[in-house]
Amino acid sequence: MMVRQAIVLAAGEGRRLRPVTLYTPKPLVPFYGRALVDWAIDKLVAVGVTRIAVNAHHLADAVAAHIDAVAARRPGIEFHLSREDALLGTGGAVRNLRAWLTPGEAFFVLNADAVFAESPSILSERLGSRSAALLVTRESTYAIERRLIVVNDLLVRLDEASDPSGSTFCGLTLADHALPERLPDGPSCILRQGFLPYLDRLAVACVETHAFFADTGTPEALIDAHVRGYRWVSQLT
Repeated sequence: MMVRQAIVLAAGEGRRLRPVTLYTPKPLVPFYGRALVDWAIDKLVAVGVTRIAVNAHHLADAVAAHIDAVAARRPGIEFHLSREDALLGTGGAVRNLRAWLTPGEAFFVLNADAVFAESPSILSERLGSRSAALLVTRESTYAIERRLIVVNDLLVRLDEASDPSGSTFCGLTLADHALPERLPDGPSCILRQGFLPYLDRLAVACVETHAFFADTGTPEALIDAHVRGYRWVSQLT
């Protein structure tokens, strides 16, 4: 079974990345000459996704214009822009798109600012598992926070104190069709409201990648992503 639909999270204000994001929305910040959101879209299309929703809030008109331009170059892909008058968080964005999602089908959720070499197929290849969700994680000394505590490849808790034994969430999720209904109306977080309260009866599997991953949340992290990502990007051209 192929995963045909995805949500790209692109609404954040990128406050930690200021002043870069004062006039440029974070998903349009360039990484090796291309907008961050373009890298995300490429990854999804490469594994067969044909329906992509992108949420927008900060400098939403600029994001909308960019997505329109991308859609014009990709006539076989259905794009949908979800404007948020107020930030809804990762969970609220998914909940807000429940009517757009195809009922009964799993879907990817990808952070627009996630920069990594791994393919989403690392998750879709396990679509037949009994997990309610699959997350890509990485043990990385370069990550700002290491929050996921994983035992036997299953998420057991979220550690706010950045437990040194934890793993970094890379910003890519494959969620079951029921996730939007588990989330409350209004702002929420996929992890905190969509998964953690249900771990006593739902399995959330973590799939570790050893490929390149970088955070782009601060100017320093964005520079680091360019430095460490050079080898990966050069292999793509």
